[in-house]
Amino acid sequence: MTPDNMNSKNDFEDKENIGQSVHMGHKSQSTILSSPPLDKRLRENHLTTSHQTTKMRKFTPTASRSTGFTISDVHRLRQQINEKEQDSDSLNTSLVTLRTQIQSQSLNNFTLESKYLNLVTQLTELKSNIENLNDFEESSMRELQHKFDITSQKMMVQHQERLNSKKEEIAAEIDKMLQEKQGKYLDVIEKLNSSVKSLEEVKEELGTELEQRIDAAKKSFQEEAESRRNKLAKSRSVNEEKSASVKHTISDLKKEIIEINEISIPSKQKEYTRYDSILHQLQSKNSEKQKEIDSTRNFIANKNKQVTELNEQSKLRSEELARMKFEIKRMKMELVDQETKRRKLHSQLQDLKGNIRVFCRIRAVPGESKLIKFDLPDDDLNEDAKQELSIVKENVGISNSSNSYRFQFDKIFSMNHENEYIFEEYSQLIQSCIDGANVCVFAYGQTGSGKTFTMSHPENGMIPLSIKKIFDDIKELDAQEQQWEYEISGKFIEIYNENIIDLLNSQSNDKHEIKHDDINCKTKLTNITTIPITSPSQANLILEQVNKRRSTAATKSNDKSSRSHSIFIIDIKGSNKATGVKTFGTLNLIDLAGSERINVSQVEGERLKETQAINKSLSAVGDVISSLNSNQGSHIPYRNSKLTYLLKHSLGGNSKTLMFVNISPLSANFNETINSLRFATKVNSTKLGQ
Repeated sequence: MTPDNMNSKNDFEDKENIGQSVHMGHKSQSTILSSPPLDKRLRENHLTTSHQTTKMRKFTPTASRSTGFTISDVHRLRQQINEKEQDSDSLNTSLVTLRTQIQSQSLNNFTLESKYLNLVTQLTELKSNIENLNDFEESSMRELQHKFDITSQKMMVQHQERLNSKKEEIAAEIDKMLQEKQGKYLDVIEKLNSSVKSLEEVKEELGTELEQRIDAAKKSFQEEAESRRNKLAKSRSVNEEKSASVKHTISDLKKEIIEINEISIPSKQKEYTRYDSILHQLQSKNSEKQKEIDSTRNFIANKNKQVTELNEQSKLRSEELARMKFEIKRMKMELVDQETKRRKLHSQLQDLKGNIRVFCRIRAVPGESKLIKFDLPDDDLNEDAKQELSIVKENVGISNSSNSYRFQFDKIFSMNHENEYIFEEYSQLIQSCIDGANVCVFAYGQTGSGKTFTMSHPENGMIPLSIKKIFDDIKELDAQEQQWEYEISGKFIEIYNENIIDLLNSQSNDKHEIKHDDINCKTKLTNITTIPITSPSQANLILEQVNKRRSTAATKSNDKSSRSHSIFIIDIKGSNKATGVKTFGTLNLIDLAGSERINVSQVEGERLKETQAINKSLSAVGDVISSLNSNQGSHIPYRNSKLTYLLKHSLGGNSKTLMFVNISPLSANFNETINSLRFATKVNSTKLGQ
């Protein structure tokens, strides 16, 4: 190989090395430009290296193309090239080092950026958690405040009820004590007066008898003494007259005198002594009678003293009685004021419990029946002041899985609860009606779930017990002398196929229209028989009669199914003479027809028409309640059925509504039971505006 070839080959290798260096420089430059911003000094060094490499690339081809260089120039140039290559290698090494540093710095930047993003994410999550905690704290405080307010209101009402009952007991005991003491004092005074009168009569009799005896003794003694004086005077006159004639008979007279002195005078002295002893006896008897008279006078004086003391005590008792009467009058006035406060607190308590309440009742069935699996609650309430019912449906198949359903109601009654126990939970609404509120109580559920048994049982249904409660409360107000007077009237109707029927006059063909007084929240039915209710027995007799007139029929679901909605409307009008307050409340006691699915009951013809009308009216009830719950200003479809239109002023506003959802525990009725519970839950979530 010639030197020229060797030179050309070296030139070619040099060009390749320089090209590679330039290419690596451009590559490093692009890496630097694409990397994140670094230190300004590193970037300037990199640019300087790239510039030098470019100069070298320009210089080398020019030298290789010149043909006038000597070998020493070539060696010199080659040495320069080698030096440049060494510089280039050192620069490449520095470039690799810088690239490594850049990559490590980029990695560190990426790590820091990821840490920063993680910290930002954690900070955002922390802020959201803090906000959630603040919201939870506020909601918890509101719930705690709400529960505290409810508990305090209950405690205030219970305290007021105990205070009222205590005052009533004290007033009754005071009246009883006053009556007993007044009776005792009057009896004692009457006995003492009678004894004083008898003693005075005895005294008068004894005094009269003693005076009569003394007068008789004095008179007899005076008469005898007078007779003796007369005899002596006569004998003396005779003797004086005969003295002249009998002087010659002095001796005879002396003899006679001697005889008189010896015989007559001793006998007279004996007789005088006998009369004197009689006088002494009479005087001793008189002294004994005087002692008796003195003792009687002392006894009378003591009795007079006792009478005086009794009169003073009676006066004190009379003053105490007057004070007690004043206190009783004041307490009665206070009772009137307390009654007004009680009405307000009772209304507030009912408002706190909810204007629409739902009670769930499970029908009792024979023990050998196949039942749905229920998880019944205890008497405690949950956080929403409700009781919770859990139903489990076991799916028979390959998976053998089960579905659980939970429902919340104001009160849940098991199969063991009697009607009387259930009525105790609802009876406070009767007082609300007496106080002037509109109250609506109705039983809802599928056919055969026990609605008629709950509402219209002749002995302990809600309707008979409600009537008895009304009269018991009115009687209690009369006993407290609250000066309330009440007039109770009733109407009994049924809604059959969207037609109103007067069950008290079922033969009437008059048309009945529903008219509302929206100002006073009253409802009137035209051409409807209204009767005054004077006693529970009379009302129960009417209930027994009209129940026989209800429209019933047999279906696949029930042998005797109610095909109409029966409504017992009781109007209670009250007025207070003392305060002038007047009240008017309406109690609607409703036994709804049973809901049923047509494919289950398999009804046809007239029964099918009845079932469609029943389901339509029950659906209208749900629509009205949904409208009440959704928006206070929205249209409420009361006119969709006669039932909801009749109950317009008993479902909305400040009325009180209670629904009994009656369910069957039989496994065969599971779907109907779930549908009834869902409808009742929808009703229970409704909140009425005031």
